[in-house]
Amino acid sequence: MRHLRARRPVLVLAALWWLLYNDHTGLARIGLLAALLHESGHVLAWAAITRTLPVLRFSTGGIGLDTSRAVLGRRQTFFLALAGPAVNLGACAIALAALQHRASYWGYFFAAANLALGGFNLLPFGPMDGRQMLAALRRRADPVCNSRPNGLQ
Repeated sequence: MRHLRARRPVLVLAALWWLLYNDHTGLARIGLLAALLHESGHVLAWAAITRTLPVLRFSTGGIGLDTSRAVLGRRQTFFLALAGPAVNLGACAIALAALQHRASYWGYFFAAANLALGGFNLLPFGPMDGRQMLAALRRRADPVCNSRPNGLQ
């Protein structure tokens, strides 16, 4: 697949396989599902903004979008960063609403994993989405931000 790029894919896949194989509680599966929902939010936002599929970047820190070749405006950058945590927080809210009718440990773990992942990514540190959102809010309008690459903005 030419849209997927990984520096050490064998190591990443082997670690993921080992984690899932030894996950007797199911918590790793729930965490991976929350992470998949999070990244799916970013991918859908990217597709809505650029009308193209993104290039995914795999690392030991996780999966991320490779936005190095894109020129995005302030609103687009903010929306793209917000999409992942918004999906997680929405999934948490839906799970908690569904748990009002039928409670289960899996449902509460799923809600907690999504709340933790969405909330953690809103922190304005390191490569987190919160830092990208804060940078987009603080960025001044300049000629690059006001340009309309590929008909966007």
